[in-house]
Amino acid sequence: MLSFRVMFEVKMRTHWRDADPAGIVYFANHFTFIEQAEEELFRVRGGNRQELLERHKVWMPRVEAFSKYVRPIKIGTTIRVRLSPHLKGLKTIRYEFEILDDASSEKLADGYVTVVCVDADRFKAAPIPDPIRTFIDAK
Repeated sequence: MLSFRVMFEVKMRTHWRDADPAGIVYFANHFTFIEQAEEELFRVRGGNRQELLERHKVWMPRVEAFSKYVRPIKIGTTIRVRLSPHLKGLKTIRYEFEILDDASSEKLADGYVTVVCVDADRFKAAPIPDPIRTFIDAK
């Protein structure tokens, strides 16, 4: 679906709390996995996302989310979430993602999440502060 270049990959296991009664990961929880991968991206690069946002008085709300579900993910499956952040102008980040089965490398889902930087006081679009851009754009 997307032309994909991996910038960051994290491995995680799915749990009972992630699934519906049929034992399949509930579709909206795919976006929880993307959030976890984003947190890890900052952590691995030496930062704390929440502290950076508070220090620079900005928030990063999600304004668009899309996922194509290729195969169901079952409880207990170890997955790899591949994240490829792309800075789009001064105020926007598009996180493209793939979710893979860790054992087989089979693609389970892909898509993107679009994030816009906003001033925390006025909740109006604002440029992404340079220290945050550095964490996202590190190669």
